[in-house]
Amino acid sequence: MAERREQEKPLAPAIPAIVIDKLSSFPTEFISHRRQRCLKCCGCSAALLLILAVAILILMLTIFNVKHPTLEINSVKIDGLGLLSNNTNSNTNLTLVAGVSIKNPNAASFKFHEAATDVYYDGTLVGESRAPAGEAGPRRTRRMDVLADLMVDRLVGVSRFGSDFERGSLAISTYTRVKGVVKITDVIKRSFVLNIKCGMNVDVRSQVVQGRSCTKDVSL
Repeated sequence: MAERREQEKPLAPAIPAIVIDKLSSFPTEFISHRRQRCLKCCGCSAALLLILAVAILILMLTIFNVKHPTLEINSVKIDGLGLLSNNTNSNTNLTLVAGVSIKNPNAASFKFHEAATDVYYDGTLVGESRAPAGEAGPRRTRRMDVLADLMVDRLVGVSRFGSDFERGSLAISTYTRVKGVVKITDVIKRSFVLNIKCGMNVDVRSQVVQGRSCTKDVSL
């Protein structure tokens, strides 16, 4: 009986050769098409990543590369120096005027606080001033005058004043400092403190500042 049942089972229908050929060829074309699509997608992604990396590198080397500003003393003069005498009293008005420039090499503005200047004679503080806060624009130079009223009583109170005055030359030194910040974004910003110290000789007779020598320093 078992043998008869097995013989009575219908045989599986034969698959035409054409259908077999189509089924065997379809996966190859499909895989090839998908492979091309993957290669194109990978190529586009790599190109975009390369463009993005180059753009970031350019930004880091230009806009996002924050450089420190520079502080310069362009000129110095003392108003009222002609009134100075060996027996000068404290009522005499002397004003030191320094021409200062702040050069900003960055693509963003350098915003600075008050510029402070101290004037020394033989190590004694004889004058000080505060210039107003301001801003040096992107890749611009900001120029301003810093005025310091000299304290004549301190000046003539220095022990060597008499001999220096007779010789006709006063050794004056100035120290100027400016604090500010360069802000590219809320995240990318840097603070700077610009310092410059200058030594000079003031000719009492000609009222000319001679032999000016300056040293600069930048701190973060």
